Amino acid sequence: MNAIEIFKHLPGGLKIENANCKECGFPTCMAFAIKLASKNTQIEKCPFVSKELKQLFEEANIIQQHEINLGNDIKSGGETVMFRHEKTFVNPTRFYITLSSNDIHFDTKLNDIADYEIERVGETFKIDGIYLIDKGNINETIHKIKAKSLNVILKTKKITEEFENVDNIIIEADEFLDVKKKNTIVVSSDNIEILSQKSDTVQKEGFKSLILKYENIENKDIKSVINDLTNIRFEAIENKNQAFAYPVMTRIKEQDINKIAAIASLLICRYSNVIVFDVFDKSLFSGLFTLRQNIFTNPQKPLQVESKIYEINNPKENLDKAIVVMTTNFALTYFAVANELEAIDTPTFLLITPSDGMSVLTAWSAEKFTADMVKKMVNENEILNGLKHKIIIIPGLLASMKEELEEILPNWKIIVGTNEAFEIPQFIEKLNKQIINV
Repeated sequence: MNAIEIFKHLPGGLKIENANCKECGFPTCMAFAIKLASKNTQIEKCPFVSKELKQLFEEANIIQQHEINLGNDIKSGGETVMFRHEKTFVNPTRFYITLSSNDIHFDTKLNDIADYEIERVGETFKIDGIYLIDKGNINETIHKIKAKSLNVILKTKKITEEFENVDNIIIEADEFLDVKKKNTIVVSSDNIEILSQKSDTVQKEGFKSLILKYENIENKDIKSVINDLTNIRFEAIENKNQAFAYPVMTRIKEQDINKIAAIASLLICRYSNVIVFDVFDKSLFSGLFTLRQNIFTNPQKPLQVESKIYEINNPKENLDKAIVVMTTNFALTYFAVANELEAIDTPTFLLITPSDGMSVLTAWSAEKFTADMVKKMVNENEILNGLKHKIIIIPGLLASMKEELEEILPNWKIIVGTNEAFEIPQFIEKLNKQIINV
């Protein structure tokens, strides 16, 4: 509930006796409502709160999906909307790889998984953890995994004494009698009604940290899988059904890379919080991390990089050959342009304008990419005064700015560049031959 909704039910909003009585510790009922809405006080502080408001407040504050710490500060769940455009998704789908504790190649496979990482649009991505099948010698194996800063979901038949000193692992077992209540446990079924019943049962037994495993997707058609996962999320988000108010895990046992990619892509979108893969393939995860990043960005907050001059191919040491290229601070635009510039030998100062994360044309139309802004950035960066070739390449889509820039920057040659980033290398090569003569 927001402050206005709360205030309407308080004495001050109802304009009745005891309005603004200050017994809650705040000067007015509105001040109390604001603090209550922001969770900076308790509803019990007001002695005149009606039963109706208490009930509404309790219902409004039911957790839709609990956020679970998987380890190493990696969170899962915590979602509050069905669709990202409503607000945003919170925690990206987590990726785990299946390993068996008795695999003779365990150490090699573990090292490959732990060493894998990719960088995209300024973010570095790694595999989140290991889905460990208990085949003996489990305690030592868990410590090996944790030494690689990977999280563990343990698949075992029964918890034994050897787990007594092993903390911060998630347990999927047939029996939970000896599991500490503080551990996160996995509740599993291939039927969502049975999954709901199991979830209710273990919560009544005192377990408060769960992962719901929707099983055997390999034996179902993908449409029914997506329907079931959507129904689980709907029950949690819209109906606040506490049986489903936890992250959902799925496991892909498929071995064909193309089929895995298709299935995982659907699960990322609808609505698996954790995906376990039986296959580890670097090219597969390169694509899946890219998709995941696109899905789990905030649609209300454009990706952007810091507005400044970026040095590519050591321009300070090569001022006689360096040029200036300019674009906006929209992250996708920046990395597309920077990657192309890094692939060629020309020393370049990449000048990034403060465009609120907008693309080139959007920034120009919103007056976030103006000639005056360009002039200011050029004049503020004294290193540019030492360039032999006073050349600024502007985006091809902003050809209309050329004359204005030439007028306010008379000592610079303004060149209209390409519309697309992939055209940059050929464009710069031609420029070097015709103008810079390098």
